[in-house]
Amino acid sequence: MATINLSSDEKLIYKDFKEGNSVQVRITVPPSQEGSYVKGKTVQVAHGNFKAKAKIVSEPLVIGSPLQGQDKTISLIIERIE
Repeated sequence: MATINLSSDEKLIYKDFKEGNSVQVRITVPPSQEGSYVKGKTVQVAHGNFKAKAKIVSEPLVIGSPLQGQDKTISLIIERIE
């Protein structure tokens, strides 16, 4: 299961997510892991010691124009499922 790590700067996103709201996150992934972050997949969200499962509820949106073979920054909307 793929993991989305929320940094300490993302406290508001973490709070909304923990309360059960859908949140938008940006992550950077290598091309080999893109298939782990598609609509309908389950991921683990981590923030400090907190860990929870979430479902990706949006199609991944690629931000910018990465060159072939480079990591991509994608935007996702996720919702807590536990």
